[in-house]
Order: sequence, then structure tokens, then C-alpha cells
Amino acid sequence: MSVTKPHRVRVVALTAVLSLGLGSTWMTACTASPSPSPFTAEGRSELTRAASESLLLEKARQFEAAIQARHLTREGLFLYVVDLDGIADQLRAGTVPAFADTPTYTGLFAATSCLRARVETGRDRTRALADAGRALDGLRFLMEVTGRPGLLARGIQRAPAPPMEARDPEHRWFEGAPPHQEWVWRGDASQDQYANGLLPAVAACHELFPDETRDLITSTAELLSQTNMQLIDPDGRRTRYGDLSSGAGYGFNSIAKLTGYGVYALASALDSDLSPTSGSRWKAQLSELRDRERVVASSTRTNLRVFGITNFSNDLMAWNLYRALVPLARRRQDPALEDLLRGVRKAHARVEPDRNPYFQLVECAILQACSRETLEQVREFLVCFPTEKRRVRPSPELDQIPRRWLPGRKGRIRARSLVPIELRPPESFEWKANPYRVTGVTSPSTEFTGLDYLSAYWLYRFVAERVAEGFRADDYI
Repeated sequence: MSVTKPHRVRVVALTAVLSLGLGSTWMTACTASPSPSPFTAEGRSELTRAASESLLLEKARQFEAAIQARHLTREGLFLYVVDLDGIADQLRAGTVPAFADTPTYTGLFAATSCLRARVETGRDRTRALADAGRALDGLRFLMEVTGRPGLLARGIQRAPAPPMEARDPEHRWFEGAPPHQEWVWRGDASQDQYANGLLPAVAACHELFPDETRDLITSTAELLSQTNMQLIDPDGRRTRYGDLSSGAGYGFNSIAKLTGYGVYALASALDSDLSPTSGSRWKAQLSELRDRERVVASSTRTNLRVFGITNFSNDLMAWNLYRALVPLARRRQDPALEDLLRGVRKAHARVEPDRNPYFQLVECAILQACSRETLEQVREFLVCFPTEKRRVRPSPELDQIPRRWLPGRKGRIRARSLVPIELRPPESFEWKANPYRVTGVTSPSTEFTGLDYLSAYWLYRFVAERVAEGFRADDYI
């Protein structure tokens, strides 16, 4: 079937085996001009809702297969970017590339897999549970290798450590603790690895894996209690962004403060699930942070945006924190709930122009309300989400998009309006990338994963089910 569209429309061929009698090959049109909806009127008539739902699932299966083949280690670590020319040999040899954000992506994969397990049934659910358990094992391994329960290694590799001349002077490497002496690990863990990795994994997986998640979060709470809420490397130095106390950033680092609070909130909740007396050991610290130091009340502004310039990574941390903390506060009747919701409203106002589907879905889930229009926009966005995750040469259409005269952070060129998802240069995780980016690195042997798509897709499936059936008071994501 051939489709002719105006010159501003990019026609993307998508092949899927459908069970709807629509044939095996069909096409959908995603517009290359910014618009609230990525479909043209003609495109809407060519693609039924049922067919697009089948496409979304087929795309998820494709990303999941690639992750299993090239992006997971035997220890359960998530390799968010690989060199296609060497990854097969590395996986066979049990070696791991030295990454900086291993806990973030491993935790996000655990959270995504747990949510998937709550949506799927049968063998597919069993596979999702296996993926989640493997990723939780990976998080545990990242703590075990440091020798300090609760302290996450940013990355690991087989000993010896990279030579001094081959590494950034700021990167700290340490020998693996017994029984992991064959490894070296990178220190300087930051708030990011906990806000984006550990907390979402524990929050999403706590009912499916109660023992594993409780061990992870209580180990972290105990560590923070011993260090005055500081992340300290074995050489005695606090990590660069490792202050999770109420004084983080002179009291202005809302992300760090909410992360520290979240550790104690989850530890208290999961310990209480084991026995009421167990959870009480964290309640005094939690009350101190919430009531006397007003950590949550003073942390409702989680990012800044000036002339459209911002750190998009901070927005991802904020929404992942709200993802973990708002449902927990609602279930536990935490007095901090209203302050958390104030933060959600401010974050919504800040990111609304970006039409980030992951943020939209998190908001739907934690507020337990979602319009069908929002779900429709998310669905259409995901239909246009590209399956190519290699750093291939961007489409020539990207060069035709008007630029802003004022560059973004670090002097990067920005488009005047949102770049259509199918034209954006690939990134490791779309939901923390700049949606106005128009430049990218070309390296076809470098492959990212579809974890960004999967995190949004399974959340979309969960929210759509709740919209149809009704949200539950004890829902969590």
C-alpha cells in the first residue's frame, strides 16, 4: 500500500503481524511538523485504534528482545549503551563496559518489569517477573561490590581499574569488596542513581519482591543514618552530589532532599509491612525531616526553567520521586501528601509544553485521574516512537527545522518548537533528553536501548486499564 502525503509529512513504514485481518504490512504517517497530535487526518483513517495497539505491543517485544540479546549481564546489570562491534564478546567473557549510571538504568528496568508483570498474564508475566528479579539482583550486586550496604557503585568492570591516563581525574575507582575482588567499581554515586534507579525500583516492586526490596531500602536507610545522610566513598570523601540531608545545596536542592526523605519513607513502610515494630525505627527520622526540618514543604520546586533553558535530567528525577512518594503517602496517610501534590502541580506547569508522555502518565497514575484525550495523545506519540536506537545519521528533515537564536545548556542548538519524536537524534533515555535537540553524534555501531519506550508503554497500559476499570485507593506504580 502506498501513501502520498504533503512534503511536511514523513511516511514511516512499519511492519507487524496483526491478528486483526488487516494484513502483515501497513503504514502510518507521523507528521514532521510540531503538533499536539502526530497523526494527519489521512493517517487517522489508515490506522485503527486496535491496529495501533497491536503495533505498540509488537514494538515493545522488539525492544525487549534486543535488551535480552545485548543489554543485560549475567549479574543483572543493565547496559544502557553498547558497542555492537564488541558487545557479544564482552557478554561471553563476562566483562562489562565501565558506565557512570548503571544503577539508574538497572533500577528503571526493574521498575518497568514489575509494572509489566502487573499488566501481563501467563508466560509473559513470568518473563517480566524474571526480568525484574534479575535487575533487583543487579542493584544488590552494585551494593555488595562496594562493601558498604546501601552505597551503590556507579559502574563496575573487571579488575584492574582503568589506567589514570585513560580516565577522568574526577572518576574514583575502588577494589571490589569480598567476595567480588575480581571487580573494580566506580564511586562518586549521586542523588541521580537513587532518585531515578533505587527508589522507583523499590516502590514498583515491593509487593512482588518484598524481601529483596526491603533489604535494598533498609540498607540504604541504615547507611544514611550512619553518615548524617551523606554518600561517602571508601576514601572518606563525600561524593559530589551525595548530600541527601535537609541542608543539601544550602537547603535549595529539592531533588536531594526528597531523595533522602524517600529512602526513610520507603524503609519505614516496608519494615512496617513486615511488622509494626520494625517500621518504627525509621519513623522518628521521618518525622524529624518532615515536621521539624520541613524537607517536603520546602522542596516543591524541583527545577528551574529560564527562557526555555533547563536541565531536563532534573525533571526526570522529580517525576520518578513523585512516582514513588505520592502513592506511598496516600496509602500511609502521610501528612506530607499535600506538599508532594503541590510539587506535582508546579512540575506539571513547568513541563507541560514539552508533552513528555512518561511525565503525563506518571501524573495520571499518581493523581488517579486521566482524560481520554491525554491517553490518545500518548498512544499516538508512542506509535511514532522510532525503533532505531543506534546513533545513525539524523534525517535531512532535521536540518529544515527552524532554530532558536538563543542556545540551550552548554551552548547546544535548539529548535524553536518541539522536534517530532521520529526526527529526534537517539538518546539513552528519551524522557530525560532535550525534546528541542537538533544535533546528535553519528556512530552507527553505538546502540542505546528501548527502555525509554518500554517505561512509557507499560505505564500507558496500566493507566489505560485503570481508566477503564477504575483506580484503586492503594494503587502504586
